[in-house]
Amino acid sequence: MIYIKYIFLVPISLVITLLALITAPVMPLFAKDALGWLNNGSQFGVGPRLPKWFSWFQTPDNSLNGDETFERINGISYWSKVKWLWRNPAYAFALEYIHSPYTTEVFGDPTIKDNDNAKAGYCFVKANGLFQFTWIATIGFSRCFRITLGWNIMGLVDPNIKVKPDNWEATFAFSPRLSGFR
Repeated sequence: MIYIKYIFLVPISLVITLLALITAPVMPLFAKDALGWLNNGSQFGVGPRLPKWFSWFQTPDNSLNGDETFERINGISYWSKVKWLWRNPAYAFALEYIHSPYTTEVFGDPTIKDNDNAKAGYCFVKANGLFQFTWIATIGFSRCFRITLGWNIMGLVDPNIKVKPDNWEATFAFSPRLSGFR
């Protein structure tokens, strides 16, 4: 059933993502300071947030100022908010939260990655009713083709992430792209 739901959500996600990219320069004009999660969900506080009717475009674990690193690099301004929305278009569309205990199944290699220390291969993860399929194939010239489908749950089986938060934020993913392979 989740695979049928995913197939239905992909074209909607593409339209909403395009809409998010186009309207990002306007959205900060609707922002109001409100209480919520900050710095990737590590603290709770006041920051600029979009109204509820724009909730698909808001990052629920950060304000429009972004996380600590983004804020340090970009500062706090109207344009930094626009850049944050461009960086995370339609972030909360089809967002799912899953809770421990996590029941995971892994097929393939969960250590695949692009960019630095890259490793080609595939990994299919199933956890608590969701799935993620990632495939990385080298194409030469320090580049690779990477496709991620499903919801971002591979972190649940990543040995480098020691503590798994109880409310895992599984963002929707339909992401074919060219990437680095070094």
